[in-house]
Amino acid sequence: MKQRLLIGLFLPTTLLAPAAPPAPSEQEAILVVVDRFMHAVTTNDLKLMAEIQVAEGMTFVDRPLEGVRRIVARPNSYWVDPARKSTDSYRERYWNPTVLVRGQIAVVWTPYEFWRNGKTSHCGIDSFDLVKIDGRWRVGNSMWTVEPDACPELRPADPSAIRPRD
Repeated sequence: MKQRLLIGLFLPTTLLAPAAPPAPSEQEAILVVVDRFMHAVTTNDLKLMAEIQVAEGMTFVDRPLEGVRRIVARPNSYWVDPARKSTDSYRERYWNPTVLVRGQIAVVWTPYEFWRNGKTSHCGIDSFDLVKIDGRWRVGNSMWTVEPDACPELRPADPSAIRPRD
């Protein structure tokens, strides 16, 4: 009779434990990177965007296209290509972020609002995967939803929760 080795059934409980809440200073350091990301979007600062992103990372956008929700994937390098620099004005702000940290990786999940040329374009959810490289947090991957009708549902009840703070 052959015996099968069952891998993973007897993992130490420490491997299964949930992540401890991040230290306030670490959480704030992560949110400062997200604030800088929003500032780069708002100012169309491609140099800043390149500085805070990992070049090899990816972006995934869940958006309506031709009446159907689709995922559009692009490398982070797309967002810092000088050929795509726009003359439009943008503004992006977020609120009530959830920050999860374990070791050198972090995730930020947050509602956001995006303006184009002074008018709300859409709201949605931003999700950032961050990695700490050489002691500095950077955006490895990002994802967001584009939901033109979701702003009333997603906007914060308390405007003081909005970031970045101008």
